[in-house]
Amino acid sequence: MQNKLFLIAGLVLLTSVLLAACGGTTAAPTLNNAGQATSASSTPNSKTESAFVAQTVEGGSVTVKVTPLKMEPNAPLEFDIVIDTHSVELNDDMMKAVVLRDDSGMEFTPTTWDGPGAGGHHREGKIKFAPLTMSTKALTLVVKNVAGVPERVFKWELAQ
Repeated sequence: MQNKLFLIAGLVLLTSVLLAACGGTTAAPTLNNAGQATSASSTPNSKTESAFVAQTVEGGSVTVKVTPLKMEPNAPLEFDIVIDTHSVELNDDMMKAVVLRDDSGMEFTPTTWDGPGAGGHHREGKIKFAPLTMSTKALTLVVKNVAGVPERVFKWELAQ
């Protein structure tokens, strides 16, 4: 009996150490406006407010993670995009696959993609948009038609 208690205590301690070593925490998955499963990291980026957390959407054997890097008024907007898969060739033109929407539904195309070109099973880069010229309460970044998924939707509410 005493051996079992030591074993359980050891497992609890080991689990605590492993969780602490991983750093940060992760919020439970939620549904975004498109009804797609997302999970948002609770660790804010140093250049964003805590409301601008990373979001992840999985589908079609591909995981897409978007992290806002710069979302400041009257400044260019910048997002980090990570795309991972083990089975699909990532051949998408990111300048055509990604758009930004404001709360009125108006779409904006990116100004630059700073990352690798098409191909492979892992792509990571920064996508940038011109500063918005109008006030908006929310921004939605949409990644279109990657691995047969029509839209992957990432939405952030903005403080007014």
